[in-house]
Amino acid sequence: MERTGSKNGTMTPSGLGSGSATPNSRLSRPSSREQIIHEFHFSKRPGDKNETLLDCQGNAKTKVDFQVHIDTRLGDSVVVTGSNNELGSWDPRKGLSLTTNAKTYPMWTASLLIPSGQCVKYKYVVVQGDGEVRWEGIPDRMFTPEGMNITLEDGQFGVEKARLLNKDRVSVAGENVTSSRKNNGIILGDDFMEPLAKIESGDTIFVMTYRLPLVTTRNEETGRLEFKWLSFLSDDKSRPFRSTSTHQPRVMRCMSRHGLYVIEGLRALRDRCKVVYVGGLGLEVSPSEQEAITEELAAQFSCIPVFLPPGEAAAFEDFCHEVLKPVFHFVHPTAACVAGAFGRQPSPGLAPNWQLYTMVNHEYARKIVDQANDGDVVLVFDMELLLAPNHIASRARTANIGFLFNTPFPSPEIFRTLPVRKEILRSLLSADTVHFHCYTYARHLLSACSMLLGIESKPGRGGVTQVVFNGHHVHVRASHVGIDADRLWARLEEERLAQEQEAWRARLAGMGRSVVLVAYDDLEPLAGITLKLKALRSLLALFPEYRARLVLIQVAIPLYDSRGDMMHRRYMREVLALADAINKMDPGAVVLMLEKLAFAPRCALFSVSHALVNCAIRHGLSLVPFEYVLATEMPPRNRGQLVLSEFAPCSRVIPGIMRTNPWRDEDVARAIVKCLRQPAHEREYVHGQQLAWCLHNTVLRWADTILTDMKVQRKLLAESGEELRRATSCRVGLVKATHKEISASILKPAPVALAYGESRVRLVLVDVDLMIRPREEVDEAAKTQLLRTLDQLVEERGNYVFLLSSETSDNLLRWLGDMRCLTQVGLGAEDGYKYKWPGSPADRWDVRHEVRADWKEVALGVMAGYTVRTTGTFVEHDKVASLTWHFGSTDPEFAAMQAKELLNHLNDTLAHLPVEVLMGKSCVRVRHEGVTKGALVEHVLDHYARRGGADFILCLADDAMDPRVFHLLRDYHHAAQYRLDGAAQAHSEVKVFAATVGRQPSAASFCLYTLDEARDLLAALALHTRRRLRSAATMLELSSVR
Repeated sequence: MERTGSKNGTMTPSGLGSGSATPNSRLSRPSSREQIIHEFHFSKRPGDKNETLLDCQGNAKTKVDFQVHIDTRLGDSVVVTGSNNELGSWDPRKGLSLTTNAKTYPMWTASLLIPSGQCVKYKYVVVQGDGEVRWEGIPDRMFTPEGMNITLEDGQFGVEKARLLNKDRVSVAGENVTSSRKNNGIILGDDFMEPLAKIESGDTIFVMTYRLPLVTTRNEETGRLEFKWLSFLSDDKSRPFRSTSTHQPRVMRCMSRHGLYVIEGLRALRDRCKVVYVGGLGLEVSPSEQEAITEELAAQFSCIPVFLPPGEAAAFEDFCHEVLKPVFHFVHPTAACVAGAFGRQPSPGLAPNWQLYTMVNHEYARKIVDQANDGDVVLVFDMELLLAPNHIASRARTANIGFLFNTPFPSPEIFRTLPVRKEILRSLLSADTVHFHCYTYARHLLSACSMLLGIESKPGRGGVTQVVFNGHHVHVRASHVGIDADRLWARLEEERLAQEQEAWRARLAGMGRSVVLVAYDDLEPLAGITLKLKALRSLLALFPEYRARLVLIQVAIPLYDSRGDMMHRRYMREVLALADAINKMDPGAVVLMLEKLAFAPRCALFSVSHALVNCAIRHGLSLVPFEYVLATEMPPRNRGQLVLSEFAPCSRVIPGIMRTNPWRDEDVARAIVKCLRQPAHEREYVHGQQLAWCLHNTVLRWADTILTDMKVQRKLLAESGEELRRATSCRVGLVKATHKEISASILKPAPVALAYGESRVRLVLVDVDLMIRPREEVDEAAKTQLLRTLDQLVEERGNYVFLLSSETSDNLLRWLGDMRCLTQVGLGAEDGYKYKWPGSPADRWDVRHEVRADWKEVALGVMAGYTVRTTGTFVEHDKVASLTWHFGSTDPEFAAMQAKELLNHLNDTLAHLPVEVLMGKSCVRVRHEGVTKGALVEHVLDHYARRGGADFILCLADDAMDPRVFHLLRDYHHAAQYRLDGAAQAHSEVKVFAATVGRQPSAASFCLYTLDEARDLLAALALHTRRRLRSAATMLELSSVR
């Protein structure tokens, strides 16, 4: 390329303009180092004090000043020679001669222009007067010429100024400090099919539930309370309540009555580990009895009871059932309900409100905290204890917590109507595992996290979904529980069941009914009993041949609150009225039983029926269909079929069932008739599949899978170096859990300041996008203070500050325009594509990669199509090496779907081009391969490692799209444990502090929670600098006085 003179006398490459190229013109052709030199005005302009250093081809050059101390004799000369042509290619005769004078001796100096960006090895040579050549007897010195000027203060001849040492005090080559270590993959056992962890005899599992799976009664003769496991009373009416007016046992309300049987079934794990239950008794206990009852339950049942003050349990249950339960079952709350339950005005007495709910959860969690040890497993059940995970995690910070829903989880549109929606989500995300019986409900939770907290989920290994909140990994999984098939199967052989069967057959024969439909529900609106009766009415109208021979036996179990009052009386009247109306048209078509059947008559009824009908409006867990499948194995083996509501989770797992929409009564009627008319061989085949599923998927197997997954995920996180100790700082309910000061992963200012003061060469890397937030409203005072802090850090000798950004160089200079020491700061723009070395003027930008631009037109065309179809999105295309599609201002769910599709589209379209496509938090970016902040950081680390390395490195970043930065710093610290000062022969320990701001999934060793904490940390280091400079100035004044 010819050199031509410009108007102002500088040399510019021919064929290029006078520096007026626009960013758009750059995009249309390949960009090279020469083009960037020209386009960013490296040439001298009128008024510039700095000259541009270019060679004849227009390549950037760096002025290198050599300085070395050598004691010589008269007639000796000193030469520096090295690996490039400018230094003579290791030939002392062609090397660079150094000079000295009377004032500077024994320092010898010389200057030379060397092409920028290439590593140079060199040594000093003394050529004696007699012609003998004396080389340095040390390893080759190294440096990388960068920026406008670089000064090499090399200390004494033949003595390494400094070098890095590993943990064995062995020298580390400068170019090897950032080499990646061999990745340690997942450790597999001798048999890779074996799980990585399993339940062991030394494990302790705490099972927390609002009500213990015990039946508590008071002995009328002794007055003492007596306890039995729930399953032991399965032939009696469960959970009796004895009022003063009647001795009839009553079924008490519960979020999930069937969930209690699942919880009680976890006792089977006691053969393999320790299982402790924590929960209430469902009745009030006087203070004088509590100590004795606690000792009795601990000794005989391994249970820890929770006692609430008088009246508190009833008010708490009112809040759960009147406020939380409707919302979690997809019912919008009313304004009056919200005002009363979540209002800030104090309520008289024990009102059912959020404050009471929080206090009860805290009381339950306290029982766990008092007993749990490090690593214990805690299983928390159902929506009565939504805040318990946070209370437990904030105190037992290494507990392995699982939250299990036996109830539904509402869609985000309904869930976000709760004023405490974020508090609930944050508490759930304090657990390690959140489990649902249906993926639909898991998806609702994930969508709520995305919509309300801005947290995205990603699929994990083993079929779980992973969410990371505040640096804590949460695994969301869905698998439906079964029943204790072995125990139930054994009980079906009891003689009493045969007697109950005969009783049912006689009763049905007396009614003259040969086709039997059975339904078994709680008497509440969510059970959909009225919808079922309407479907029966439609069936009898559409298929009149069944009027004389079909009967629906509807068992509806009345529920009572803890005061003994019957619930849902209005709904019961609706059910009775509808049943009476049907029986008036078709006498005997409906048999309504308002009671809870014991095990024997219930299974006997199932065995003589032809179909089980369920029309639940919304369901969390029902074990009745599983019990029905096993009961139909009893003679005469009718092989009854299942007609289940599509809103019941079990309808998604039991094979061969007839799934219906309960709101369409005619469709339900036709589904029932279809089951009744099903050929015998089909019924046999379907029943066989259902039976096999029930026998295989037992409660014990379900629990074992969950616990094993929890242990495996915990083990994998530990092996990958993740911090297992929680450090939450969010406000949940009335309790603010702030435990940052005792978290091992929090970057504490004290050790950073100590290491800063003891070090000699300090490297500070700061993500300026993170610290200044140019796209948002910025506190100008905070920005000004940050720039002043950076100025103070730069002023101290031995400090090297680099500011990294994804923005263009022009924007970066505009944001930092108020910096006094901008020339002395290193800058990286456009993800490291362009960079300015410390000491270079603001208009001196270098590049390390040649990029192609032919991919941009293709990628921009694809992004434009998604921009048109996704309102609120835009494409950022003013950078040389990247294009970014931003979707942070549009609907989160739709944007996430579009972003994933765009990601796949770009990957397919650009697969043959040298680019990579990345998904950010709210953007999709296409960038040229090799252009990353990590690549620039690697270059910086290598540069200083060749000059003896840095013994203090601080990195504050928050770039999820470029995690390699933290990996490089980790590898640097792993390779270089010490720094040896060659002159003093003193070792200093290398300290590396890599922190992500805003705790999140990261390879960083530390974290800071807020930007204010990051700014305060830098300010503390700047204060240390000011004190040291002030002390040095004082000593200088004192010395001058003397």
